[in-house]
Amino acid sequence: MALTLDRIPDHESGTGRTGVLKDFKGPRRRRTVLRAIALGAATIGSATLALPRRARAETGPNALQGWDRTDCRDGYPSGYDQDPDTGGEFVNAYAACVGGAWRSSDFCEAGWHKYGTELVGDVQVDHMPVSTTCGTTSMKNAWRWTTPDGKVYRCSDGFSTYWGADQSGFTYLTICRSRV
Repeated sequence: MALTLDRIPDHESGTGRTGVLKDFKGPRRRRTVLRAIALGAATIGSATLALPRRARAETGPNALQGWDRTDCRDGYPSGYDQDPDTGGEFVNAYAACVGGAWRSSDFCEAGWHKYGTELVGDVQVDHMPVSTTCGTTSMKNAWRWTTPDGKVYRCSDGFSTYWGADQSGFTYLTICRSRV
């Protein structure tokens, strides 16, 4: 039997209480049912927000693009052998990044390769993130990698030029490794 608009009783017609809620334990009020419906809708809505989102490429500072996957198949289709960090916070952790003269969290700022000039002792270092060395197929700055212990890292590429002491004007490919 289909429900049509003309079969719904008018609230002023004096039809009395319905028997729909007679088996419901607790107070039998329409407001209780409406409250349950609203709570159910809110629960479904919040559960939907908690579902994993579709992967998308990250955008870092200076509009640099990074990979969105954690297995690096986009940038390195046949994989790569990770190199251990040469310094910084993760020097004794599982290797994650590859390439570069140096790999370290010391080259990071807000999780991406530093940009700008800093003084390290009496040496000036100019940092410049780049989007030309990450992988072989696209112009990306960073990629993600999951280590055997389940931790996810971002490896962000850049060039660091050292001025002063005995390294005047030497430029190196450096990799920022940060925890995601």
